[in-house]
Amino acid sequence: MAFYGLNPDMLAQCATKLAQAEQRFTNAQLEYLRQYYTVNKYPLSHHLHTIAEQWNTEDFDFFISLADWFIGRRMAEQQIEERRYRGRRVAG
Repeated sequence: MAFYGLNPDMLAQCATKLAQAEQRFTNAQLEYLRQYYTVNKYPLSHHLHTIAEQWNTEDFDFFISLADWFIGRRMAEQQIEERRYRGRRVAG
């Protein structure tokens, strides 16, 4: 049987990067990112730069962690949707 969903290895890698990125942020920063994510799930690089400036951080690794966080969140949402879809197919 062919696999047509998201690559499980890629999902695992994104989940790992998301967890690592979340360790770099404070609880207040994570709350801000979660609220920001509800408004803009696909921020451009200048949006990430603006967030980093607001937090007085010009660290390149921090910037990459921001990007990893947004990618990881989107992939986690897609994984949840795929599991729901598969569950409905099995139940249906």
